[in-house]
Amino acid sequence: MHERLLSNNMLARILGFSGLPILLLGSISMDAVAGNAAWADYGNRHRSAPAADIEVTGKVTGPDGEALPGANVLIKSTTRGTSADQDGNFRLSVPDANAVLVFSLVGYAPKEVVVGTQQIINVTLAVDNKTLEEVVVVGYGVQRKRDVTGSVVSVSESTLKEVPAPNLVSQLKGRAAGVSIISNGSTPGSQGQIRIRGNRTLTTSSGSSDGLDGPLVVVDGIPFGGLNDINPDDILSLEVLKDASATAIYGSRGAGGVILVTTKRGKVGKPVFSYDGYHGQTQVMGKFNVMNGQEYAQFKADAAKYNRTAPGTSGYLLTQKEQEALDNGVSTDWQDLIYKPGFMTNHQLGVQGGVENTQYSLGLGYFNETGIIPNQSFQRFNIRATIDQKIGKNVKIGLNTLNTLTYTNTPGGGGVPGGLVRLTPLASPYNADGTVNNFPAEGSIDAAIVSPLTIMSKKESALGRTRSLRTFNSLYAEVNILPGLKYRFNAGLNFSQSNLNNYNGPLTYFNTATTQAGSTAEISNTEYWDVNLQHLLYFDKTFADKHKLGFTALYEYTKNHSLGSRFTVTGVPADYIKTSNFSLAAGQPVAPSDFGNSFSETGLLSYMGRLNYSYADKYLLTLTLRRDGSSTLSPANQYFNYPAIGVGWNVVEEGFMKSAPFISNLKLRGGWGISGNRNVGAYSTLGALSAGYYNFGLGTAGQQLAYTVTSLPSSDLSWQSTSQLDIGVDFGLFNNRITGSVDWYHQKTKDILLSVPLPPSNGAGSTLKNLGKTEGKGLEVAATFEIVRKPKGFNWSIDATYFFNREKITQLTTPDEKSNLGAGWFVGQPLSVIFDYKKLGIWQTADAENGTLAQQTSPVQFAGQIRVEDLNGDNKIDANDRQILGNFQPKWEGGLTSRFSFKNFDASVVTYARMGMKVLVPYLTGNSTGSGGFAFFNQSRVNQVKTDYWTETNPTNAFPAPDASGAVANFGSTLGYYDGSFIKCRSINLGYTFESNVIKKIGATSARIYVNLTNPFIIYAPLVKDDLAIDPEGNSYATGQSTLNPQGASDRGAPERQISVNLNSPPVRQFTVGVNLKF
Repeated sequence: MHERLLSNNMLARILGFSGLPILLLGSISMDAVAGNAAWADYGNRHRSAPAADIEVTGKVTGPDGEALPGANVLIKSTTRGTSADQDGNFRLSVPDANAVLVFSLVGYAPKEVVVGTQQIINVTLAVDNKTLEEVVVVGYGVQRKRDVTGSVVSVSESTLKEVPAPNLVSQLKGRAAGVSIISNGSTPGSQGQIRIRGNRTLTTSSGSSDGLDGPLVVVDGIPFGGLNDINPDDILSLEVLKDASATAIYGSRGAGGVILVTTKRGKVGKPVFSYDGYHGQTQVMGKFNVMNGQEYAQFKADAAKYNRTAPGTSGYLLTQKEQEALDNGVSTDWQDLIYKPGFMTNHQLGVQGGVENTQYSLGLGYFNETGIIPNQSFQRFNIRATIDQKIGKNVKIGLNTLNTLTYTNTPGGGGVPGGLVRLTPLASPYNADGTVNNFPAEGSIDAAIVSPLTIMSKKESALGRTRSLRTFNSLYAEVNILPGLKYRFNAGLNFSQSNLNNYNGPLTYFNTATTQAGSTAEISNTEYWDVNLQHLLYFDKTFADKHKLGFTALYEYTKNHSLGSRFTVTGVPADYIKTSNFSLAAGQPVAPSDFGNSFSETGLLSYMGRLNYSYADKYLLTLTLRRDGSSTLSPANQYFNYPAIGVGWNVVEEGFMKSAPFISNLKLRGGWGISGNRNVGAYSTLGALSAGYYNFGLGTAGQQLAYTVTSLPSSDLSWQSTSQLDIGVDFGLFNNRITGSVDWYHQKTKDILLSVPLPPSNGAGSTLKNLGKTEGKGLEVAATFEIVRKPKGFNWSIDATYFFNREKITQLTTPDEKSNLGAGWFVGQPLSVIFDYKKLGIWQTADAENGTLAQQTSPVQFAGQIRVEDLNGDNKIDANDRQILGNFQPKWEGGLTSRFSFKNFDASVVTYARMGMKVLVPYLTGNSTGSGGFAFFNQSRVNQVKTDYWTETNPTNAFPAPDASGAVANFGSTLGYYDGSFIKCRSINLGYTFESNVIKKIGATSARIYVNLTNPFIIYAPLVKDDLAIDPEGNSYATGQSTLNPQGASDRGAPERQISVNLNSPPVRQFTVGVNLKF
């Protein structure tokens, strides 16, 4: 049956009719209205209420007297009711004095009151702790929090909204222990990299690492992919599954942790309309500290002075125009001319409601952000709809559709800031007639660079647009077979299509060509879809009041499809054509890199069983077994089993705990399990051939097409797996004024896919094998402190997180292999380290005079150059003197959120810290070849960022003297390693909630306004203190640069996932004003 459902024709029909979810939604709604007696009863009562109705008013409060907004008030045995407003007040018409009102709210015990002769009914609801705990999503179901044996972190909607942001990645920073996030810049629409309990795989690519070590994201029970296309305003709650006893239920996709997202759905009650919106401004946090005109001129003069090949000379002296500019007092900071305030706006409309048998919700949204660099922007349109329909007593069906359309405009990408700090300050940006000076660096090494002002003056000559469309649809059906026995069917269809259009016309900042023949255009299209079908059987029963047994069985089928194409041309005849007609382009693709296609299709078949048992709510046991089969592996290795066990002890339920009344909650938990990763490409088990032309004659006549083996078949490839042990404790003290959890874990990953070199005679170079092993240990602490708790007065609470992860490599391709220098891997060391020379400082004049410098026989160096450690003491610096200098693994990370409220005012302050890690700062080092840069300083450093460099009158140990010759190797890579520690204020939010008697005039039931400041200030950061960066938080990854060493030792070990602070996009500060309304 599933094969028929997944046939190409059927999928074509499904994908070709994008309106299916909306039509199905409408169909269910119409059927419900036409055939549901509850709907008819609801409509009749509201169309013609009897004249004898009695109006009852009152207020719903909690045990401490605080108002309970949103509390439900229903007339028993009917669908007629209302909900309390922001102040807990309600108003309801009842048919007669015999009516019984049922008051309820999640987290509180329901209460029934007979109306009688009362016209004012004030009700106090008692807290129901068991109800509060029945909201934790654990994968393929929910559990009471007290029954959970795994390590699970819950993040509420209100917590996420404390940081207004276009994506979840930005909102999650520092909010969940064990979750690390690295940004990838501030360009509109940019995201970041999420890691749960560190990295596990060995790869030199940050992109590959993200796919292998990143978490699985599940939305409403269906695997979703990444977090990019999830509108934060659609989220009701978020759970993070961290340990293997919790993630093993997802088998081969759970090794990197699991993020479970629950979206908003309808609720019983009258329709509630909501509007959430904000508008704000974005500004650059600061500028890079660059040289002014005089400093730049002195810098060039010093480069000539310290020319060690021909002292006093330089091929990089000031040009005639630069000298004239210096004489006229010109000093241009190009950053001032480009960076402009950006703006962001967000508007979200929603409605939710329903009756006993039918609940619905609808959400519409629009987000727009413009960048601080002209013409860069990100737009998102989204629509969400859900419906849950009960059919009879035993059947329930539901539909959820999430649809997103985004436009990302980034002409030039993230490369603009690097060019702004590269250009000479001794140049006028405009000509005498006011026009843009297209070649401000004329006569210098940067003579070909076109002015960055053309970003604005020739904005029609550049295009960098990505349009992405995504529709995510999930359908479910539940059938209650017997009391305690339920069947559920889930179906998910996820489809996305992305189109990239790039065009760079001549004489623009992005293209130095001077004629249309040099224009370039590119089109890239990608299509992705996956289908997920789940059959679930739930059994849940309590025996003898103490034995609670639950069982979940699953059969799951997933199919993934990916298709891509790309085409590049040159010689577009006019800028206005851009990418609209490639047939007009004069240039033709001349290399395989100019065009290409990609295709892949994979399948996954899964079986799972989970057993939950608890005795007297004290002793807990969870057993899980999942079996996955993947189409990417050979038949002999297609299937793998993922077992897990979790145990728990609710110590607080024991009788002896009565002697410690200050302990309100105490649970010990432990778990072990295996989760996996399909660390195998779609066709990696098969061999690969490459086509090429070989000349067997004279001229082109002798060219013959031939094929060569580029990779051998690897039929023995199998699953990468991670076993993990977790021990934790959940606690609550002083009536839960202090709550939290502590987790310690130890994880081991094996069978990591590595490339094994083959003998040259083989011809294929290498083959893939499951050989690598890694290990990780860590500690996570999360706590909430309710310091002051006065419902009608001042309240103050703090959420704190602290965590660290210690990862290391335990095996490479063989037990005897201890290192791979090219990849930067060392057994016993973290997965990403710095392997280079150790900078001791700068050689000083005194070192030359007292003979210390002369002791170094190779290479010959001079005062003012970088001094590195002679590790083996042989008086020469060569490859044998390299050593491990540090790693990119923080010693610890954490977050602190302080919340305050006083009457109608509320405030929150979110701080975030990452301490004890190294970062790479590439713009302080430059490249090793000297091409395209200033060869007289720091190995072709290509920017004018001001540094504390050595001169005879400034004998610093920070940076070397400039050298116009560029002939002496100066170990410039050692200048780029810095302490990346920081503590920064993530956001400050201040809000005010209006009284109900003020807003009822506009028909609102609640209204809150707020102001928010994102990235307001940095509390601690050595890199910022030294004025070498604006923001110490990493914003990109290193590119594996090698170092020009004197003995040709170019292996430095700089894998691409080293965290770097780069010039790709300057950090920004955002100020927003927003409002939350309900009607």
